[in-house]
Amino acid sequence: MKRPVRATYRIQLHPGFTFADAQGLIPQLAQLGVSHLYLSPSLEAVPGSTHGYDVIDPTRIRGELGGEEGLRELAAAAHEAGLGLVLDIVPNHIGLISPANPWWWDVLAHGPGGRYGRHLDIHWQPGAHGQQTLLLPELGAPLEDELAGDALQLDHEASGDRAGWRIVYHDHAWPLAPGTLADTGLDEDDVDGTSRSVAGDRRLLAEVLDRQHYRLAHWRRANDELDHRRFFDIDTLGAVRIEDPVVFDDVHAAVLPLIHDGTLDGLRIDHTDGLADPVGYFHRLRDAAGDDTWIVIEKILEAGENFRHDWPVDGTVGYEFADRVLGLHVASEAGEVFDDLQATLTGAPIDRGALIDDAKRSSLDALFGAERHRLTLALVAAAPALGPETAEDVLTELVVAWPVYRTYVRPEDGEVLDADRAVIDHAVARVRARRPDLGAALDTVASLLRLEHRGAAAEVFVGTFQQLTGPAVAKGLEDTVLYRDTRFVAVNEVGGDPAHLGRHVGELHAGNADVQTHRPATMLLSSTHDTKRSEDVRARLAVCSQDLDGWVRTVFELRDLGAPHRGSHGPSPAHEHLAIQTAVGAWPIDRERLGDYLVKAAREGKERTDWLDPDEAYEADLVAYAGALVEDPTLRAAVQDTVERLREPGWLTSLSMTLLKLTSPGVPDTYQGCELWDLSLVDPDNRRPVDHGHRASLLAELEQGVEPHALLERLDEGLPKLWLIRQALHLRAERPEVFGPEARYRALWPSGARAGQLAAFVRDEQVVALAPLKVRTLGATHADWDWGDTTLSLPAGTWRDRLSGAVFEGGDQPVAELLARFPVGLLVRDPGRGDA
Repeated sequence: MKRPVRATYRIQLHPGFTFADAQGLIPQLAQLGVSHLYLSPSLEAVPGSTHGYDVIDPTRIRGELGGEEGLRELAAAAHEAGLGLVLDIVPNHIGLISPANPWWWDVLAHGPGGRYGRHLDIHWQPGAHGQQTLLLPELGAPLEDELAGDALQLDHEASGDRAGWRIVYHDHAWPLAPGTLADTGLDEDDVDGTSRSVAGDRRLLAEVLDRQHYRLAHWRRANDELDHRRFFDIDTLGAVRIEDPVVFDDVHAAVLPLIHDGTLDGLRIDHTDGLADPVGYFHRLRDAAGDDTWIVIEKILEAGENFRHDWPVDGTVGYEFADRVLGLHVASEAGEVFDDLQATLTGAPIDRGALIDDAKRSSLDALFGAERHRLTLALVAAAPALGPETAEDVLTELVVAWPVYRTYVRPEDGEVLDADRAVIDHAVARVRARRPDLGAALDTVASLLRLEHRGAAAEVFVGTFQQLTGPAVAKGLEDTVLYRDTRFVAVNEVGGDPAHLGRHVGELHAGNADVQTHRPATMLLSSTHDTKRSEDVRARLAVCSQDLDGWVRTVFELRDLGAPHRGSHGPSPAHEHLAIQTAVGAWPIDRERLGDYLVKAAREGKERTDWLDPDEAYEADLVAYAGALVEDPTLRAAVQDTVERLREPGWLTSLSMTLLKLTSPGVPDTYQGCELWDLSLVDPDNRRPVDHGHRASLLAELEQGVEPHALLERLDEGLPKLWLIRQALHLRAERPEVFGPEARYRALWPSGARAGQLAAFVRDEQVVALAPLKVRTLGATHADWDWGDTTLSLPAGTWRDRLSGAVFEGGDQPVAELLARFPVGLLVRDPGRGDA
């Protein structure tokens, strides 16, 4: 029987922080109150990988982390402390690093007939000698140029797992297909003689290469010509055919035994939308793992998209919850002001619809040319009357218009669900409105997507189409638009909608009620390895929306002070605005961190510089401007003054967001280090080392007891956040039924002048959560809060606040009194009094 997953703590493992290091955290995590350590990917990965998503051998636990023995020792220690383990796994892709990856080495050596020839999603092409080949675009120059140089060589490895002949190029090595040296007239057994012959005659090396199962090419050919599916636009992460039962078994060979013997209690599944058949995978995984295994999936729900409650998983990782909670603290009226501010700064109003469409289109053109070409061929095969040019045209328009990551049409089921049909119909209508000239072609494609025409070619087309829309949305929206639209970057997060600011508290209650009814064990997050800004950065920036005139003045002041530091190439006004928000949100920040972030953001935005063709002069000016923001005395003082105004309301906003995560229906996750204030930016910044020792000492201090006023006096240390997390997690451990799948959720509605600024609800009629909203409009500090005549009617009984110690009776209570001693409330009903 698995340990119920009540609350998780995400740990980023890497060679510098291993299973043994994680084992050292167990006492303090048990003290904090979590039920499970939630581990980043821990299967064998590219040597030195700092994240683990580049798995090279799914059949082994990563040696650099301590191997299977180290993982089992970690699990044993966790179990002894009453904790369990959850593991993040990656079924969509593996790292195509040769010679490190044995699967990839086998594919390159033996082609589709090898042991792993069926495992990767490769579209094999005929080679010069009739063999099946794939493009390998890993050269720094065209092949003919490399053959003219000396970096590309034939080599012989005398011993080890990869012993034998191979092609080497800098730190790359690729195998030779068996018999190809002999076919070229070379003696495989005469190592010295064959090596001298090939070194002296580059035509021999070219002939040897012609006989391999790979075609070496310049790296720039990848986006247009690659013939294997990949993770987004990353050539070295090759997509896996997990829909094949043999492949499924191999991918889960290390993980499932650990599930079955109780080493692991749950799984987080990465990027399931990339799979050929996500729904089929969910069913197969549930059957293999068992009903008592906790399974959550990385599913990004776009605006208006609902989770499919019939999927056999426990829920998502929680991006939609984080977006909903942040929105409660953002003033809806800020959108118009921020739009005007951005237009003034940049000299042009923003058209978000056009911005998103242009970004998707440019991603298709620049990054996914090969994928679009394969999709075009699949469409022509299914509908030959269209022709390649028309097929590509209509497909481009449809992908650009696609409103969500993907649909989940399964041809084997023979029907299209209403949710999928709505997505298809919406996109078709948009394209028809824009391009009536494509009407006939659009009807043909729509009929295929709706399964109105069947056959093998039609099914291939439907599957291929569904696997391209997700990457186009991800690279167009998440990795482009969210870095171009810099009017208010707090909301520029995965699953967010930067066009719409602010949420009504009713949306929180509706979302929570839906989760409690349909997926009460879904994950709830606030920060992850994938968020572009930590929860505390977003909380501080949210306060800016609550003092619009003050923030507009600040931006203009910092822009004017920074004018002397603009270079001849940059930053652009949009990036200058981004730099100001980032400095204020993540302060204190140094030159290196801010500069590195701004360069990454600019490259992701792909307007003034990008990853493929960096503009070194522009980036140098951007880094110099970052340095001025944090080092120029006048600018630094202005930033510090701004942060001082935002600091306390930002911290209080974070406390409110944290309380909602800890008490709403679902399983709350705490990202490593975020039990105190964490002002991190996008990766790799959010994978910086965490001072766990400091956190342990503060936890020990809390164990000795502390008064609420003493906590608030140490607000800047983050002690109130640590206290809140500890108290809420301990309550969840003490009263699991109050937060469990059978518990009830009921919204409480305040009354009075500030009624809209309190989110309140009761869990199973036993625990009341009180979360203030838009706190800057209540007052500059907690001591200044003015709730006016706002009251809340508590359910009958006697209630004790686990955070402040205050006691209240049921009935109408002034909110000012409920939150007088601590900024958020966690009220527990006393069963000894008034209990009917």
